[in-house]
Amino acid sequence: MWKRFKDWYQHSNTKPTLSFPDQVVNLGGQNFSMRRAQQDDVDDLLEVERQCYAGTTPWDRAAFLSELKKTTQSLYVVLIFEDEIVAFIGCWFTKAESHVTNIAVVPKFQNFGIGRFLMLSMIQRAADLPSARLTLEVRVSNEPAKHLYHQLGFLDQNIKRSYYVVNHEDALNMMLPLGEEN
Repeated sequence: MWKRFKDWYQHSNTKPTLSFPDQVVNLGGQNFSMRRAQQDDVDDLLEVERQCYAGTTPWDRAAFLSELKKTTQSLYVVLIFEDEIVAFIGCWFTKAESHVTNIAVVPKFQNFGIGRFLMLSMIQRAADLPSARLTLEVRVSNEPAKHLYHQLGFLDQNIKRSYYVVNHEDALNMMLPLGEEN
């Protein structure tokens, strides 16, 4: 009897892993593989960060590993070109609020619509949940990213002072309304 109750309790309180099918996408006439990030990808994710952030890594190995284990509420997706991870995006999903935790595109692939494509993918995913809104933080100095987010419908919310650890830069908190509050 105890074993049956324990089995029922574990299965009834287990959320399914957020699914994400492997796929090939064509962006700017180039084919990219797109799949869920795996723990084996952490070194590559850190390298993408180094390329994007002048040799620094805003997220460390432990942070990525922790996030990649949370498969019921977080989804990290990588974009691969010729066997090299060139971009990634991470997002947390809840019905009340979904949140883009990070997005990065290596410099040689920037300005080709990859960031927009990844953001639109997560916006659609959050809307399908459905989540009431999608939020993110962006460096106040990152004008290209802020411009993209405004084009996608994000609204400025508030400033988070000294948000970024490495240089204590402020972050602009942004929000995209997706639907009714639950």
